Amino acid sequence: GSSCDTTDDDLDEAEMLDRFMSSRALKMDSKGYFMLKLQEKRIVCSFYSCITNEKGEVCDLEGKKIKCCDGQVREPMKTWRARTAKELTTQVFEQWEDVTKLDLSLGHAAYIGREAQRAEHCLYS
Repeated sequence: GSSCDTTDDDLDEAEMLDRFMSSRALKMDSKGYFMLKLQEKRIVCSFYSCITNEKGEVCDLEGKKIKCCDGQVREPMKTWRARTAKELTTQVFEQWEDVTKLDLSLGHAAYIGREAQRAEHCLYS
């Protein structure tokens, strides 16, 4: 067999590890957040500006608390459309001049890469 032969036990262990890693506490970047979705056979990534108030709550630029599912439509600061995760992350992290102004954590950048890869998988599966 090759070194890539995996068993059901390997898959169960990987899924358990993924669930564990997904349960860790994450800190939101203070200057904005990204949203990814699939639309018209493309991966669409939008960046939304925000601020963090004195309580640590995420707010829009006017200081109003942003709720996860409040139904409000927010206008993104920037939107990208890509066919692959590599194309998307290149557009965001290598070609977008303003990305350096965000103080984006490496963990957040890695997460965006993982989500872009997941979106690509869904797009072509």
